[in-house]
Amino acid sequence: MEPYRIKVIEPIRKITKRERERALIAADYNLFLIPAREVFIDLISDSGTGAMSASAWAKIIEAEEDFCGQKSNADFKRIAREITKFPYIQPVHQGRAAERLLFSLILKAKDTVLSNTHFETTRANIEEIGATAIDLPSLKPPYCGNIDLNRLEEIIKKKRVRLIIMTLTNNIKGGQPVSLENIRETYKLSRKNNILLVFDASRFADNAFFIKKYSGNKKSIKEVCQEMFQFCDIIYLSNKKDGLVNIGGFIGIKDKNLFERLEEKIIEQESYPSSGGLASRDLAAMAVGLKEALDEDFLKSHIEKVHFLGNVLKENGVKVFEPIGGHGVVILPKENFPYASFSLGAQIYLETGVRGGVFGEEYRLALPRRVYTIEHLKFVGESIAEVYKKKLMRLQPINRPSRFFNFFARFKKE
Repeated sequence: MEPYRIKVIEPIRKITKRERERALIAADYNLFLIPAREVFIDLISDSGTGAMSASAWAKIIEAEEDFCGQKSNADFKRIAREITKFPYIQPVHQGRAAERLLFSLILKAKDTVLSNTHFETTRANIEEIGATAIDLPSLKPPYCGNIDLNRLEEIIKKKRVRLIIMTLTNNIKGGQPVSLENIRETYKLSRKNNILLVFDASRFADNAFFIKKYSGNKKSIKEVCQEMFQFCDIIYLSNKKDGLVNIGGFIGIKDKNLFERLEEKIIEQESYPSSGGLASRDLAAMAVGLKEALDEDFLKSHIEKVHFLGNVLKENGVKVFEPIGGHGVVILPKENFPYASFSLGAQIYLETGVRGGVFGEEYRLALPRRVYTIEHLKFVGESIAEVYKKKLMRLQPINRPSRFFNFFARFKKE
C-alpha cells in the first residue's frame, strides 16, 4: 500500500485512436517525438516525471532567491553530506551536466572508461573527449547490475583505464541492482591499479533497497547507502530519479584539489557554484527530496508497483526481462525482425495510448514515482497484453542518426 495520500491531482487526457494515429504519423513513429499532450499514460521515463511532496512544494515557496550564498544551498549540502559522507558537494542542474563537467576535468583522448553499463549520454560525453567507453555487464541474478570482475581485471591489464563507472542501479533492463560485494571488489581493483571509481548514483536508494532485500541486511536504507558510498572516489547523480524532484543533481568529491577545479568549471559553464545553474527554490526542493528518498516504506511501495506491472504482463502472456528491476519493466518483442522494439512501442501507443521508451533494442516501461495507481498499471498491463498477441507493424528508418538513434530516428511503415 502507498505510504501517502493524494493531495493534488491533474486530469489524464483521453486521446482517440484517430488522434493517436495522427500523432504517430507526425512523429514518424518515434515515441520520443510525440507531444506529451497526446499521451494517455506516459511511461517513457522516470526521470523528472515523479510527483513532489507537499513539503518540497512548501520549500519552493519559502526559498529566497539570491545570486550566491543561498540558504537553500547550505541546507542541501548539509543533507547531501550527511547521507553520502562526502566532504565536497557541488549542485548541478542534472546528471548529464555532472558527467560533462567531471569528464572534462578527468579524461583525456585515448583513455578508457569501464562500466557495468554506460547510458547513451554517458557514452557520448566520454567519446566527445576522444576516450573509449566499454560495457562489462554481468547479468547474473539476482544482482544483474553487477560489473563482470574477471573481464574488468583483464581489460585493466591491457588498456589505459582512467575511470570505472558503476551505475546504481544499473539502468539496463529496468534498473538492475549491484551487490555490495561487487562494489567492494571493484573498489579493491581500482585502488590496486590507481583508477578512479565513480558512482552514477541516480537510483542509489533503489540499489540500497535491493541489497537489503536480497542479502538480509538489517541496516537502514541510509546506512546501506553510506556503506556503498565509502567504496568510491566520486559520486554524481540526477536527483530527478530517486531524489524525487523534477530538476537537479549533484557531484560529491573527496579530493579538495579536484573540487576547486570543478568550482572553476561551474562558474565558467553554469553559474555561481552555490547555485550550480539552479534556482534557490530547486535546491530547497532537492534537500527535501533527498531525505524522502531514504523512506523504506516509499521505496517498497514504488518497487512493488513496478513488479506488479511486470506480473500483470507475465500473467497475460507478455515476455519480460527477469528479474524485474527497480524503476521499469523491459518487454521482449515476440517477433525478431529489425527495429522490432520500435514497432512494438508504436503499436502499443496506437492501440492503447500508453507510451514507453525504446533504448537500444529494448522497449521499457518506466514508472514515474508517486504518479500512477495500481488501477492505472492494471490497465497498462492488460491492454499491452492484447496488443502483444497481434501481428506488429513493420517499420523502416528514413534517417539514420549517427548518435542517439533511439531519440532522433524517424521511420515509415513498410
